Amino acid sequence: MELNMGLGRRFALGAGDFGFNLYWQTASIYLLFFYTDVLGLAPAVAGAIYMAALIWDAALDPLIGSLADRTRTRFGRYRPYLLFGGLPLAVIFAAMFAGPAGDSTAGMVFAAILHVGFRSLYAVISIPYASLFARVTRDARIRADLAGIRMVFATVSALLVASLTLPLVKALGTEDAPRRGWVMLALIFGVIASLSLLLAAWAAKGYDKIEDQAQQKPPMKALLRSLYLNRPLMLVLGAVMIASISSTLFGKNLLYYFKYVVGRAELGSAAMGVVALVAALSVPIFTWLARTYGKRRAWLVGAVPAIIGICCWHWSDGMPLPFLFVSLALCAMGTGAYGVCFWSMLPDTVEYGEWRSGVRAESLIFGCGVLAQKVALGVGAGVLGLALKQIGYVPNELQSAATLNDLKQLMFWVPLIGGLVSAALVYFYPIGLKEHARIVEEIAARKLQVSE
Repeated sequence: MELNMGLGRRFALGAGDFGFNLYWQTASIYLLFFYTDVLGLAPAVAGAIYMAALIWDAALDPLIGSLADRTRTRFGRYRPYLLFGGLPLAVIFAAMFAGPAGDSTAGMVFAAILHVGFRSLYAVISIPYASLFARVTRDARIRADLAGIRMVFATVSALLVASLTLPLVKALGTEDAPRRGWVMLALIFGVIASLSLLLAAWAAKGYDKIEDQAQQKPPMKALLRSLYLNRPLMLVLGAVMIASISSTLFGKNLLYYFKYVVGRAELGSAAMGVVALVAALSVPIFTWLARTYGKRRAWLVGAVPAIIGICCWHWSDGMPLPFLFVSLALCAMGTGAYGVCFWSMLPDTVEYGEWRSGVRAESLIFGCGVLAQKVALGVGAGVLGLALKQIGYVPNELQSAATLNDLKQLMFWVPLIGGLVSAALVYFYPIGLKEHARIVEEIAARKLQVSE
């Protein structure tokens, strides 16, 4: 179905990402820090819980994608997940911050069970939402626009989470119950997120019709073959996995960096806010580049300031504090490019797979895309937890000079090498704007021949 919805509905559809990122960014930026410096879990244990939950989530994603592809209801194929999943997701998200404190067996088990439960429910709702964007249009340029709208909402959400979380946690908590602030804020985020998912479900009404009720559902063997033949998808998955591991080992360390290296923990939220703000401001630029010159070029252009920024950050010792924030801003430009290009490249690989194999598997492809991203984030968090233990990190204590130096090296070499390798993979991505238009035309011509 070709997109003909008005601008208001386009923004309403993209608003779902605002809600999803209230969850995603809070968990990505603060949950590992919450486990180590608030709950008091050992860094290796906290990293293992985080990694296991994300890998479990990732393993579910293709299964959820296959289930969503086969869903047939009067509400549509993907909309039911948004309509009925928001409230349970909000409840379990808040529960993650309500567990027992201390490095005890009860605390570890509670944290692990709730984290796995949250990630599972998040996958059940987020994969169908992402799949909607391959369904509402097959125009590569419009997809770039929609990806840009999604990323604006995502980065604005990230900005709010990064800059407001710690101040609001402090304001909502008390001296007797400081962790109450975390639970209260999680409930507030959950209510807002649930409303944004309902808004997205409203926007998709009429655009998520089941057009192929009578068609035979493709067997799993045919679906897997379509993935095997999809070379652009493999390149995108490789690039996103490497980029996600790299960003995890840098971004999750920033709170530790400002608390222990800079010695000003309160600047951690400000730094996160700057990163999110610059990423949000760069989204329209990279959206225009993607729809005008192609998504491959937009990604490669965005990799340049990111690599310059990580190098400047590495050499920021002894420099004025503004230099450090400028370095982070350059890194954030790469984040904006990565978000726009990944989420607009992924639906284009749906048509490529259909063109090569004759099977359209949009939810399975989105499931694989999110699987790659989450496995990488989980591995990154697990490696970070082990690395913090290995370098001698002790929560809420004065760190040794060797520990601080190792922390900085960890934050530099992995992101630098990862940024270069992911850009190299994207360089070989073969689907340009003209190529995609030709593929769509050939698919339409085949269907016309079959119908005749």
